[in-house]
Amino acid sequence: MTVPLTPRQLAIMKRSAELLDGGCVVIDFETTGFPTDPTVGIVEVAVIDSRGGVLMNTLVNPERPIPYSATKIHGIRNRDVTDAPTFGDIFPELARILSSTRAVAYNYTFEKGMIATVCKRCDLSVPAIDWSCAMRAYAVYKGLRSFKSLSTACSEEGIVVESAHRALADVKMTLALLYTMASG
Repeated sequence: MTVPLTPRQLAIMKRSAELLDGGCVVIDFETTGFPTDPTVGIVEVAVIDSRGGVLMNTLVNPERPIPYSATKIHGIRNRDVTDAPTFGDIFPELARILSSTRAVAYNYTFEKGMIATVCKRCDLSVPAIDWSCAMRAYAVYKGLRSFKSLSTACSEEGIVVESAHRALADVKMTLALLYTMASG
């Protein structure tokens, strides 16, 4: 017997479908640390459209050393980003992509904080971004009292978890989770 969906779950289904139909983008950053650190840097950016088309996928030179603790999470080393463009180099294209649609992130608070901190450090204006959070939506959709990691949420939904904590893999998993929530 199927348990009926709650009004909140139905709202998440509807909102997820609206985001997908409206042509949202999904974004993820890999970083040197946390947005509370004014010297934090972005080491990888990926943005895909609502159909999975890659709009941006690049390593980024953070112009500072990548701490070992960060490398342990995403696997990106200093030598990987030596010849990569800087955030200032990719920013005009990233801002153009993000200003034209709604941006979805798994834990948008982190992504929002990262772009604000790095823009401030680089003396760039933070683009006006219309954010939506897949992590918060998933918690409501599942009736959870706390948040699940992206990998855990995907595993529970039967979505293949591969190359977690690499930006392109994370945006693809987030998009798959969004489609799962939209379909109920």
